[in-house]
Amino acid sequence: MRHSGFTLIEVLVASLVVTCGLVAVASMFSFAVRVNISNRQMATATALLYDKMEQFKSTPLDDPLWTDGFDYVTQGTTYVRVWYVSATMPRSVTIAVYAENALTRRQTELIRATAVVSPTF
Repeated sequence: MRHSGFTLIEVLVASLVVTCGLVAVASMFSFAVRVNISNRQMATATALLYDKMEQFKSTPLDDPLWTDGFDYVTQGTTYVRVWYVSATMPRSVTIAVYAENALTRRQTELIRATAVVSPTF
C-alpha cells in the first residue's frame, strides 16, 4: 500500500526554510527604507548647505549676515543650519547642517563645509 503526501518532518523543514527566506526579505526591506530616508536627508542637507554658501557668496563682507548664527529649515524634516565666521583674515565661513536621526532621535550632523573668503579676486 502506497501513502502519498508529506511527512510531518518534511512539512516542518519546508516551513523553516520559507520562514528564513521571509525574514531575510523583511530585513532587506527595512534596510532599504532606512537607506532611502538617509539618502533623502543627505540630498536635502547638501542643497541647504549650498544655498547658504551662495547667500554668503552674494553678500558683502560688511553685511550683518557675516556673523555666527543658525536657522531652522523645515522640508519634511526640520534641519538646523549653523554657521561660524572667523574674525581673522582671510575670513572663512563654516556651515554645518543637522537633522534628527530617525533611529536615535538625536541631532546628527549630515554635512559640513568650510570656505575661505577674500574681499578681492
